[in-house]
This record gives sequence, C-alpha cells and structure tokens, in this order.
Amino acid sequence: MRVSSVEITPVNIPLKAPIRWPWGIRTGITRNIVKVHTDNGLVGYGETMGGTQIESLMKGMAESIIGSNPFDLELILSKFQLTSYFSGYAGLAAIAGIETALWDVMAKSVDKPLYELLGGLYRSRVPFSAYVFYRYPGVKEGGETTPDEIVGFCKRLVSDYGFSDIKLKGGVFAPNHDIDTIAAIRQEFGDDMGLRIDPNAVWSPSTALEVSRKLLEYNLEYLEDPTPNLEGMARIRRDVPIPLATNMCVVDFDQIAPAFRLGSVDVILGDTHKWGGILATKKLAAVCETLQFGFSLHSGCELGISTLAYAHVAASTPVLSFAADSHYMHLTDDILKGGLLRFKDGMLDVPNKPGLGVELDEDKFGLFAERYKEQGVLPGTGDQFNPNWIPKKVMF
Repeated sequence: MRVSSVEITPVNIPLKAPIRWPWGIRTGITRNIVKVHTDNGLVGYGETMGGTQIESLMKGMAESIIGSNPFDLELILSKFQLTSYFSGYAGLAAIAGIETALWDVMAKSVDKPLYELLGGLYRSRVPFSAYVFYRYPGVKEGGETTPDEIVGFCKRLVSDYGFSDIKLKGGVFAPNHDIDTIAAIRQEFGDDMGLRIDPNAVWSPSTALEVSRKLLEYNLEYLEDPTPNLEGMARIRRDVPIPLATNMCVVDFDQIAPAFRLGSVDVILGDTHKWGGILATKKLAAVCETLQFGFSLHSGCELGISTLAYAHVAASTPVLSFAADSHYMHLTDDILKGGLLRFKDGMLDVPNKPGLGVELDEDKFGLFAERYKEQGVLPGTGDQFNPNWIPKKVMF
C-alpha cells in the first residue's frame, strides 16, 4: 500500500452564537480537511487547524509523501522536522493533519479501529467537559454575560449532554467577575461537579496570585494558564495549592524539563494539532506518566474528525487524568455523515469501525468548502496572515 495522492480542503462552519475569549471573538471556525488516497483504493481522513499558512505547508508535505508506505510513519515524520522547527505551531498543525489521515488509512488497511494500533482499548467511553464561554447573542441562543446567565447556560448543557465537568473560559471581564461566575456555578451544581477555569494567561502574576487564593474555596480540578510563562506559573504554584494546568507555557518537549524543575504545572493538556499529531500526543502522555504530571486534551474548536481522533487517543491512553475539553457543543453542524456526534452522560462512545470510524457527508463537505471560498479564514482561527484577525489581549 502506497500513498497515491493527497487532497487538502479548508471548510468554514458557524457556531451557534459568537463565543468570547480574552484574545477576541469567534463566530465560526475554519479547519483544514485532509484526504489521503492510496493505490489500493483506501481513503484516510485528517483534520487540523485552519489558516493559509498551514494549508500551504501541508501541500508541500503532501508532495513528499507520494509513494510512501503509510506504516513507515517515523520515516515520514522525519522529513518534516525542519518544517516544525522553522514554522512553529503552524508546522506542527500541518504535520498533524496529514499524520491523522495516515493513521486512519493504516487502521482501515488492517480492518481495525484506530485505538487497536495505539495500544488497544483501555476505555470504551471518553469523558468530555462542558466548555462554557461568555457569548454574544446568536440567531437562536447566546448572550450570556452575567454569572446567573452562565449558570443557566451550564444547566442547559448538563441537561442536554450529561456533562459532569464544566470549564469556564475566563479573562474576558475583570477577575472578580470570573470569581463570581465560578462561585455561582459551584453553588448551583454542588461539589460533585468538576470545575475548572482558563483565563488564557491574561492575569499578571500578582493578580493571578490574588485571584487563585480567592478561588481556593471553590474546589477547582485545576486552574489553567492563569499567568504567562513557566516562572509566573511557578510563583502561583508555590503559594496556592490549586493544581495548575497548561497548554500555553508547556507547548513542546523542550519545555517539559524546565516545567518539572520549576514546579510550574501539575497538568499538561495535549493537543494532536499543536503537538504535531497522534504519535506525538501519545509520547507526551508517556512523559506525563513518567513525571507524574496529570494529562488531558485541549480543545481548539475541532470538528468531528479531530474529535474522534481525540477519542481514539484517549481510549488507548490510561494516564488520561481529567475529562477532555471540547468546543463541539458550540458547532451548528459537521461534515460527518449522520450529522453531529452525540454525547451521552458527558461521554463519547469510541467507534469500533475501521480507522477513525469517519464517513463524510460529501454534500455538507462541499457546502462548507464553498463557504470558505466565500468568507476566507474566519477571525480567531489563528492564521496570522488573516488581516481580519486582531488579537485583543488585556493584562489585568
């Protein structure tokens, strides 16, 4: 079996309501979808972050893997080391899109679900958290700003999806507003609800120290990236006994040793896109297990292909310590046959079909590809060449 061709197609899918985060607003998401074709007629699917730079990098990578055996994965990945070195997260995201499709086609070729190639089935259902944002009004829902409105939003998500973990995206308003919101969520759901907050490192170290002390009474699972860099995180961790998580200050393997020495973090959030693929994420999990860090999965607004890739990683990874993050409940639609994936009891069943278990709805795929052609890269996707994307970072 050899790779015969690779297709890369960007798609735009709207969100139910505009979500607010410290760096701006998202009304929808752009993702790059990959199809890897083989000479024996198989098609593997991948997905990664949107953006013209990532799309361009993947097109270059695609040319270099034509004729390759997908099972020679380490050899293929070795060709891309300089790409990630010079292109940072964009290079890693580009690798991830192609690598996921290669994994899909490998598993399909042996008629096995992907998790069987990643270590086997440790868990058949993967827990996810309700990812809650302050939102501007959408067509049918949204507009949550106050703590009471956020509590109402949480109640709907828990009722509809059965979540037993809630993550609040903070940092949009002044810190006391986030504290009041966390207090209201805890009061509504009690101590059995897992609770966490992520202000995207917009609090200064002194503010983060003050806020984390006030958050102690609300029994958080963890506080994610309250302040920038390893030194700032270590300062908070020394004085406040709330576990600290990150997907911002430990973003590559070179930063793990300094984080360990400084005692900066307790939990590292993997991401198949930002760490360079499924294999890299499995390696990260192994390092976390060795150093006794907690491990979970970060979300950057994935569609169904990547959400299922996460499910296969989590299904085969014992060290998963916390429910994974997901924006999925904010999507209006997906490109999968059958529509949106379904969560039950806050969990996603891991498909036992060959590969990722993905089938595309080609009509919807075409529709959302046309939307990309009309709209271009949507703001907030992360393409630094998109003139409409203006980060809004405030250090409180």
